[in-house]
Amino acid sequence: MTLKASEGEGGGSMRTALSDLYLEHLLQKRSRPEAASHQVNAVTEDMYTNGSAAPGSPTQAKGQEVRKVRLIQFEKVTEEPMGITLKLNEKQSCTVARILHGGMIHRQGSLHVGDEILEINGTNVTNHSVDQLQKAMKETKGMISLKVIPNQQNRLPALQMFMRAQFDYDPRKDHLIPCKEAGLKFVTGDIIKIINKDDSNWWQGRVEGSSKESAGLIPSPELQEWRVASAAQSAPSEAPSCSPFGKKKKYKDKYLAKHSSIFDQLDVVSYEEVVRLPAFKRKTLVLIGASGVGRSHIKNALLTQNPDKFAYPAPYTTRPPKKGEEDGKEYHFISTEEMTKNISANEFLEFGSYQGNMFGTKFETVHQIHEQDKIAILDIEPQTLKIVRTAELSPFIVFIAPTDQGAQTEALQQLQKDSEAIRSQYAHYFDLSLVNNGVEETLTKLQEAFEQACSSPHPWGRRCSSSAPAHPPIGVSEGAMRHPEAEAPSARTARRRRGTGRGRAPAAPR
Repeated sequence: MTLKASEGEGGGSMRTALSDLYLEHLLQKRSRPEAASHQVNAVTEDMYTNGSAAPGSPTQAKGQEVRKVRLIQFEKVTEEPMGITLKLNEKQSCTVARILHGGMIHRQGSLHVGDEILEINGTNVTNHSVDQLQKAMKETKGMISLKVIPNQQNRLPALQMFMRAQFDYDPRKDHLIPCKEAGLKFVTGDIIKIINKDDSNWWQGRVEGSSKESAGLIPSPELQEWRVASAAQSAPSEAPSCSPFGKKKKYKDKYLAKHSSIFDQLDVVSYEEVVRLPAFKRKTLVLIGASGVGRSHIKNALLTQNPDKFAYPAPYTTRPPKKGEEDGKEYHFISTEEMTKNISANEFLEFGSYQGNMFGTKFETVHQIHEQDKIAILDIEPQTLKIVRTAELSPFIVFIAPTDQGAQTEALQQLQKDSEAIRSQYAHYFDLSLVNNGVEETLTKLQEAFEQACSSPHPWGRRCSSSAPAHPPIGVSEGAMRHPEAEAPSARTARRRRGTGRGRAPAAPR
């Protein structure tokens, strides 16, 4: 066939005709099993009532907003979910709510969040519920055809960040999640690669090291914190304390212990942003555990076997020195007035009272050990962990659990109960957990892990801004101090300076 432009027409008409024929030929030859995405004639918004074309309407109208309709075809031959969820927008139109990273639709790139779906396999979606449409998409096999209006908004670049989970999560037990099958199960300590957080309530992520390629839904930090806070408010009574000190006898101790409980309850945890870190030296070894689990034995063994490597910061006390005690060796002896002044100046990492006398550990004594190029050993209460997790102290935090061997006596069962209470509330702070079946065995495992932590690249460490201080502008944490003269004294720790935020310590060195 020969095409010839008429005298009144330019060469442009002939080129247009040839282009249209060539395009039509390509579309007809396109293989059906392949994912197809092509645009049909642009139509005005008035042509549609949620996807239905008005008979006899023009294909274009001047001066009106023109929307492009896209026909998408692909073949679904497996049971693999499409990795897509739908919702109704404010106009009650069916739109793409989210696309799971790594899923079928994400790999094709054929749909995007915000796209409006008009038809599914020729069926108008009007007057269908989201559940009905989701079910239809899930159960359909073979060739699938979608007619959609693309979302014209600018799409954000792909997000990539890493978070350490600070709680356990099972989507099957979550009544808030929009789609349980799309949820991501994880446990405390898992590193989650965050891929999308467009939804303020439900982020998309993937557990690092998992064989599963597609992403799943996880509750956002805001949603998780709201959930925990709501549960705490609706609780019929106060949660049992995990402190080994029991009830406080003095009015002052009760008052401060009450504040401690409130602040710790408000310190809701969800995730912690982390980055990969090179190897760095740990300056402080922190031992955490229930009273009576054997921390003192482990600490004393380390000090005896490695006096050139480890040191223990001598506490400050207001009690008078006993016969043979040397100031600055076992204790630093100071007056009550001076200690009160130092507490007000936030110089103490932790402090408490016992039999009318005050005891405390100063930041300064810990720093002096570091200046001697030694490792400071701290056996502190778990409430203080949020204070020691700083770049300046560079801690390696070890949780000591009671033995799981031998006869289950009443005392051992209580110790295991107290230990589990600490673990459930503070596990997200631990670098290592050890069961103390024997001091020698525990020492060997602890020292091996400590050496490896100092010499090997740290896979993940907290991210913080470069302007973050070396340690928090606060004195001590809420809680009770465990001092050398009693297993479970009536104690308290100082209140943190107001306005510094709860539990937000700067990161370890990068």
